Amino acid sequence: MPLPLPRVSQVVDLAVSAAGQAVSTAAAVVALPGRVVRIVDGAEMLVARATATLDAADEAIGEVRGLIEEAERTSTAAAAVVAQAAQTATNADAIVVQAAQTATNADAIVVQAAQTATSADAVVVQAKQTATAADAIVAQAEQTATNADAIVEQAAQTSVKAGELISAYEPHLRRFVDNLSPEEVDAGIRMIDELPRLAHHLRTDVMPILATLDRVGPDIHELLNVTRDLRQAIIGLPGFAMFRRRGAAAEDDVKPG
Repeated sequence: MPLPLPRVSQVVDLAVSAAGQAVSTAAAVVALPGRVVRIVDGAEMLVARATATLDAADEAIGEVRGLIEEAERTSTAAAAVVAQAAQTATNADAIVVQAAQTATNADAIVVQAAQTATSADAVVVQAKQTATAADAIVAQAEQTATNADAIVEQAAQTSVKAGELISAYEPHLRRFVDNLSPEEVDAGIRMIDELPRLAHHLRTDVMPILATLDRVGPDIHELLNVTRDLRQAIIGLPGFAMFRRRGAAAEDDVKPG
């Protein structure tokens, strides 16, 4: 345990008291008439020592004052250190709370990371399925490309044949186009416009008649036989040759010249 330092006022009082006693002693020695010179010299020495003691006391007082000021500064610094320690403790409590919050957040991050890993696994599975579908699409695209190549080759062959046909029929087609008049073009357009009606009549009128031709054939053959017999009978009539010549002459007169 450190010793308590004396107060400045106490040190000053002690120094002044010692100096006063020394001066009083010297004065008493000088005032005595029967003293010897040695006592006087001793008194002067005492006075000199007292004066030196007072100077030393003044220096000691200055040093003590410096120590007191330093102690006050140390006390102020100690108080600041204590306040800083208290602030540090408060900050430490805040850091502990923040560390707990960080740990909680870390737990949440771990849970979220686990969920993210599960989602990543699902994404990997979906990516594998997508890759499988992409492989199927690539295979289908390759098959389509092969078919397209075959179609292109067939189209090239068709183009060559078409070029040969055009080269073969070009003179006739050019002649047909050169000799085609606007009236014939209009007539062709009108005929094309009548194609729906023509098709209708073919289906409703002509086709049924054609379907009965196998039954009409014997009747026509029989009619031809009757007509031939009738012609022979008419030719065998008396005077038929004369009537025939007269009829031919009449037809010549009727015909326009």
